Amino acid sequence: MNPNLGWLVYIALGTLGGLAGSRLKIPAGSLIVAMLTIIAFKLITKTHWEMPKGFNFVLQVALGIMVGASFQPTMLPVLKKIFFPVLTSTVTLVGVGILLSVIFTRMQILDAPSAYLGTSPGAMSALIVLAFESGASATLVVCFHFFRVVFVILTAPLFLKFFSY
Repeated sequence: MNPNLGWLVYIALGTLGGLAGSRLKIPAGSLIVAMLTIIAFKLITKTHWEMPKGFNFVLQVALGIMVGASFQPTMLPVLKKIFFPVLTSTVTLVGVGILLSVIFTRMQILDAPSAYLGTSPGAMSALIVLAFESGASATLVVCFHFFRVVFVILTAPLFLKFFSY
């Protein structure tokens, strides 16, 4: 099959999966179900088409627009107030991620870029784009973040029940 036609198939199936994921109303449902739809298709049909040149650029620009558009000037006082907790949390999570990535790399379980991006905190969509750009395994990075999101979703109700005021 023509690779361009293959990408149209990916886009159509991914869009259907994304719509289904959106209706499930789970965090990152559109992303996760679109991804799982394409993976299932590829496993069933045993097909693979390379991403078109410039695809990562388009994704990065779209992600940058989404993040930039979400900024509101009224956020500045809030950001100033939460600076220390944000800094402490970020340094701790990134530090633990670096430590784990070094361990996984030295044990030869993962390559360094995949280990670092997989164990790093952050938005799954942004880290997947970074994985493609850096040569890391996007599939491994997605696995780490997918299971992390699922774990948070499953544990949040328990945490909120016992620690809410």
